[in-house]
Amino acid sequence: MRRPSLAVILAEDEAHDLFIRQYLIRLNLGLSEIEIYTEPFPEGRGCGEQWVRTEYARVVKKYRWRSAKTQTVLVVLIDADTGDVNRRLRQLEDGLKQHRMERRGPSECIVHFVPKRSIETWILCLNDHSVDEDTDYSRRRDIEVQIAPAADTFYSWTRPNANIPSHCIPSLYAAIPEAQRLEQ
Repeated sequence: MRRPSLAVILAEDEAHDLFIRQYLIRLNLGLSEIEIYTEPFPEGRGCGEQWVRTEYARVVKKYRWRSAKTQTVLVVLIDADTGDVNRRLRQLEDGLKQHRMERRGPSECIVHFVPKRSIETWILCLNDHSVDEDTDYSRRRDIEVQIAPAADTFYSWTRPNANIPSHCIPSLYAAIPEAQRLEQ
């Protein structure tokens, strides 16, 4: 991939944004902090995933317009909550269909990260905690300090031929090839 001039993050909340931002910095795509833009997320709790689904088509349209001129990256981070990861991905695709837009193409640098249950599950797993994808870890108070080391571990796991540990949960394992789209 050529050096992107902008990375756009569409995420549910601050924890999601911080995780992706830390990962993008660690990935070293040559982007400065100013070149990583986060779509403003709604304030309050409980509406983040709905907001991401609602905004997805608009942000993809903006990405496509911009990427026709210059290399751009779009990273979407939306929790599966208690549902299925593939269901959440279909909801994003359906959002494009509703706006008469083409689905995400293989050459587009649009990355979908969908943690099962919540981002906190990924953060704990990446920090070697034993987790499952059914338990709600979102109320843990120690999450914020674990985000940067989790992003570093995620970076390590996305390297070619990385040895992924057996405690890696399925939604996180599915995110690895998505992350590798950033480097194609």
